[in-house]
Amino acid sequence: MNHGFIKLNRTTETLELLKDPNAFTLLTVIALRARRTDAFNTHNLKPGEALLGDHANYGLTRRQYRSAIRRLKRYGLAGFRPTARGTVATLMGTTIYDINAPEGGQPKANEGPARDQQGATNKKEKKEKKEKNYPADSVERRLAEVLLDLILEAKPDFRRPDLNRWAVEIDRMIRLDGRTPERIEAVIRWCRADAFWQSNILSTTKLRKHFDRLELQMGRDAPQESLREQVARLQREDML
Repeated sequence: MNHGFIKLNRTTETLELLKDPNAFTLLTVIALRARRTDAFNTHNLKPGEALLGDHANYGLTRRQYRSAIRRLKRYGLAGFRPTARGTVATLMGTTIYDINAPEGGQPKANEGPARDQQGATNKKEKKEKKEKNYPADSVERRLAEVLLDLILEAKPDFRRPDLNRWAVEIDRMIRLDGRTPERIEAVIRWCRADAFWQSNILSTTKLRKHFDRLELQMGRDAPQESLREQVARLQREDML
């Protein structure tokens, strides 16, 4: 049996999910049932995984259950996979619920250098933030301004940030994360048009943190071409 507690975080994501009671209920069930440790269990579940039972047991119809799964997958809050014993759900991160999973005991011997390296990286990033300056015509500054302009369209009284600091995060996305400026701009414009993410991506720091999730969701939401549309496009491009 799982013991301990789960913690509900007071975040904008939590408030947004509360607008969908069925998805919130399902995420709560996952958090309550999720394994906290990798100790032996008959279902061979890993920490953060939960075996879901009958949807009727937590007050959902089959249709509500499926809709809740789609919403949680879309927001990147939980993953789901079918097994012979039933659906296994995986709690993704601690944005809304923290299940109090232990760190796994004492740090391993090889974790010391990794932590030292992370500390050095953090110091380097802080130094970059203080020293580097991005001119108005730089791609980093331009992309920072694209995000700010789109936020101001929705909220004209949004407090203006230090755009040079925003540009630092764009620089890291390009230089360290391997994102192209075109991909970054596409994700910026998509998240500002999305009902959920437009209230959550309010800085380039948040953009960098959630970039992979945003890009994956953007790809899933992209409309698929019909056969007729594919033929028409190929004709326009003189490929047929």
